[in-house]
Amino acid sequence: MGDLLIIKTSEAELQLTPDGGCICAYRLADGFDILRPANNVETINPLEASSFPLVPYSNRINDGVFEFRGNRHEIPLNFGNHPHSIHGVGWQSIWQKVSQTENKVTLELSYSGDGWPFEFVAHQTFTLEGASLRQEMKIRNMSDGPMPVGLGAHPYFQKHGEVFLTADAENVWMNNEECLPIERMKAPDAWVLKTGKNVDTLECDHLFEPWRGSAMIHWPKEKKSLTLSASNDLDRLVVYAPKGEEFFCVEPVSHITDAFNLSDKGMPPSESGMRILPEGESWSVWIQFDPV
Repeated sequence: MGDLLIIKTSEAELQLTPDGGCICAYRLADGFDILRPANNVETINPLEASSFPLVPYSNRINDGVFEFRGNRHEIPLNFGNHPHSIHGVGWQSIWQKVSQTENKVTLELSYSGDGWPFEFVAHQTFTLEGASLRQEMKIRNMSDGPMPVGLGAHPYFQKHGEVFLTADAENVWMNNEECLPIERMKAPDAWVLKTGKNVDTLECDHLFEPWRGSAMIHWPKEKKSLTLSASNDLDRLVVYAPKGEEFFCVEPVSHITDAFNLSDKGMPPSESGMRILPEGESWSVWIQFDPV
């Protein structure tokens, strides 16, 4: 593992690792962990980290195969026995530290590997201001032609017992047994997030849209709350709330699951969220965590 990177203010601390470009801890000065802290920062597993980047796509690509502008691309199945490629390549790559100050750090990933058929350079910049955390992500297409792309983040929030999630997102994509989308519908009563839901009752791993860029997480016993917001391009929200776990995930993302294949089959990019980045061009998004 690379050296642990730590930035602080008087109100919060953030720990990062170049392995996967992951957050290992985000906690307030009083010791309250907003994100689930990594169990072992010496041999970090991104799936056990506090958060990892979704670069250059979010969620699943069906069977690790997609077509783009007449070309068929096969990418590795990167998640054990799972039948699909998942979460991009950023979370399984080594990032490099570009700069670091007391409250700000920038990581870079220059990618030309076998896991993704296009070259790109990605940056993550993490800034603490008081207790608030801002995560900025930027990707530049270094290929000889256009590249399909998506961005997002996969934070694991700590439950601390009872916790409530509120978000303005009225529709949900229903999945098949392999978590691939099959139908968009109005969220059923149990998943109407804008009314505020106890996370323990959700038991879901689904994408909600359109998300209007703001969500609230509330821990009543601890008298803590967090506003999660994001830039306009991150207008979908994946909510992963597994039963019996002490964490849940609220993931701002730019596209629906398997967007590249659905776009190739005729779904307009405006509906799938797939972005086409021309050669040499860049795209930036941000995510903001504001404890209140």
